[in-house]
Amino acid sequence: MTNKSFLKISRFIVVISMFFFGMNISAQEKQKVDIESGYLERRPDFPDAAIYTKDEAGQVYIVHEGVEMWCDQAFVYLKDNFVKAYGSVRISQGDTISMNSKYAEYNGNTQFAFASGDVVLTEPKTTLKTDTLYFDRIKQQAYYRTGGTVQDTSSVLTSRSGRYFAESKKYQFLSNVKIINPKYTVNSNQLDFYSETGTAYLYGPSTIVSETSTVYCERGYYDTRGDTGYFVKNSKVDYENRTLYGDSIYFDRNKSFASATNNIRVLDTINKSVIRGHYAEVFREKDSVFITKRAVAITVRDGDSIYVHADTLRVTGKPENRVVKGFYRARLFKPGKVGDDPTSGKCDSIYVNEKRGITKLLRNPVLWSGENQMTGDTI
Repeated sequence: MTNKSFLKISRFIVVISMFFFGMNISAQEKQKVDIESGYLERRPDFPDAAIYTKDEAGQVYIVHEGVEMWCDQAFVYLKDNFVKAYGSVRISQGDTISMNSKYAEYNGNTQFAFASGDVVLTEPKTTLKTDTLYFDRIKQQAYYRTGGTVQDTSSVLTSRSGRYFAESKKYQFLSNVKIINPKYTVNSNQLDFYSETGTAYLYGPSTIVSETSTVYCERGYYDTRGDTGYFVKNSKVDYENRTLYGDSIYFDRNKSFASATNNIRVLDTINKSVIRGHYAEVFREKDSVFITKRAVAITVRDGDSIYVHADTLRVTGKPENRVVKGFYRARLFKPGKVGDDPTSGKCDSIYVNEKRGITKLLRNPVLWSGENQMTGDTI
C-alpha cells in the first residue's frame, strides 16, 4: 500500500470516528425524564410504556431539566424520552409559569409540551385559559389556535389565536381580539399585550368604546391600568358632541382629556362648526377646546360661513351656548350670501357668542365690508 493510499484511508477513518463520536455526545446530552414517584406497572397492550399511577403518597411526579410534572397517571416511553400524562395534570417551570390541564404530552428530547382539556396557564400577572395549548420550552413560547381568554388584573382579553413570550412577558393576539374592562371595550385585528405593565399595542383598525367616548386608530397603544393612550394613523376621538381628529392623539380617560398634534380638526356635530390647527386640547367635562398653530374656526350660520382665525382659539360652553374666543392677531372673514358684499376684519382679540349671534372685535379693530371701512375701540 502506498503512503498516499494510507493517508486517504486514515482520513476516512478519522471522519467516520468523529461523526459517530459526535452522535454519541449529542445522544448523551439529551437528559432522560426522571420519574420521582408513582406506582409502576407493565401492561401487554402497551409494551413500550412504563405506566405510573398515583398512590397513597400522592400524584405521579416527573422531573426533567427544570420542569416538574404532576398527574394521576403517566405513560412514560423511556426509549423515546416521551410522556403522556392524564388526570389533573400540572406542569411547572420554576416560579414563573404553571400549566394545568386534563391531558398533556411532553417530549424530553425537543422539550416541547402539548396540553388539552380546560388548559390554564398561569404567570405572575395573568391567567390564560384555552382548550388546547402548545409550549416550546427552548423558545419559551406558548401558543393556541382555537380561542383563548387572558385574565389580567384589570381586564379580560380574548382572541381566536394567540402566543405568549415568556422571556418578555408579552402576549401576541391575532384575529378578533377583544379587551373587556368595566369602563370600556377594545376591539382590534392584532394586539400585543405586556403583562408586566398592562400596556396594549394596537395594529390595524381598532376601537376603544365607552359610555362617554369612542377612540379609533390604526396604530397605537393603550395603558389598560392607567387608562391613558397614544394613537397614530387615522386616529380620532368621538365625544358626545365633538369629534377630534389628528395625526397623533394622546388620550386620558381619568381626566376626560385628549390632545392632538398636526392636521387637527375638531368637529362640533351640533352647531355645525369645525376648528382646524396643528395642536389641540379637548376637555370633555368642561366642554372646552383649546387650539393653536394656524388655528381657524369655521361656523355655518343662516346659510353663510364665518371664518375666525387667531394665534390661539378657545371654545367653551355647552352646545346650546358655545363661545369662541380668539387671542393675538385675530382675523374675521364672512363671504356673504349671493348678492351680499363679503365682510372681513382684524383685531387683537375676538369674541363670538354663537347663541346670541354676536361677534366682538376687541383692541384696534378694523372691519371692511365692500368699499366701507370701520374702526374703533370695539366693534
